[in-house]
Parts: sequence; C-alpha cells; structure tokens
Amino acid sequence: MWRTMLGIAGLALAMALPAVAQEEPQPANWAFRLGVWYPSSGTVRNRTTDFWVYFGVERNFPTIGTVSLDYSEGSDTNNKVRMFSLFVNSRQRYAPKLDLLAGLGLVNAKVTTAGVDRTRTRLGGTVGVAYTLTPRVEFQLRYQVAGFKEVNGFVATVNLRF
Repeated sequence: MWRTMLGIAGLALAMALPAVAQEEPQPANWAFRLGVWYPSSGTVRNRTTDFWVYFGVERNFPTIGTVSLDYSEGSDTNNKVRMFSLFVNSRQRYAPKLDLLAGLGLVNAKVTTAGVDRTRTRLGGTVGVAYTLTPRVEFQLRYQVAGFKEVNGFVATVNLRF
C-alpha cells in the first residue's frame, strides 16, 4: 500500500516540478517533502530495510519558525517500524542558496517485532542543511535523533514549496 502511495506522490512531484520551477516566486509558507530515511543503527537496517520511505509537510510561521510533521516507515517480513515526527525548526541563512537547520520536537514510533508491538514517544532533535534549487524547490539533508535507536538516522528529502 505504501509503495503505491509513494509511487503516486513521486509521479505527482515529477509532473509538478517543471511547472513550479517556472513560476514567479511568491511567499511560500507550505512545503511538501518526499525522500528517504537511512537508519544509523546497523541492527535496525538488518531487521528492516536500508532505506525507508519518508514524507511530510511543513508550515512556516514567521514568529516561531517552521513546524514540520513527517512520517517514515521501514519493514521486512517480520519487523516493521512506523515513525511520526513533529518538530519546530529554525533556519539560518549561511550562503545565498544554503540554510542551516536545527529543530526540537516529539518523535513517536511503533516498532513491531515478531507480532509484538511497542510504541514509544520521546523528545527528539534534528540538524541539517537545506540547499535551494529553485525558489520553490529545495534539497534537505538532515540527521534526526531521539531516545531510541529505531528513530536515529539520516534524512534526504526534496521539498516542494507552495
């Protein structure tokens, strides 16, 4: 099911990128992100897959920063990890097209191993960089951490601002 959703989202993103890249920039407060998650723990990668699907939305609030809600999932036949992240992020301009990112928030994960579910919610953090490709499209590379190994890892996303 999630592979179908990922395929549809990827197709919609591929169709929208050329049109959005040609538009005149306007204040873009919303963004949709699509990318991959790479767990930093070798045991997590061995029990699931190396790369997980990752997508989310973010909203820019001029007074507090960017609020993002993201979802990621990785699985194999016996193990599955589903993760939601809610962060308040701050951006700092480092170079004309490069921003530094840092955020704090909550990370909730449901880990299923051999039919047994465990759900955890912990305080988490993220740091990374965002590179602007066009006024509406950017590439982000971040590292996210929380209080357990299933939710520590690297995130690479393409963000479409609207």
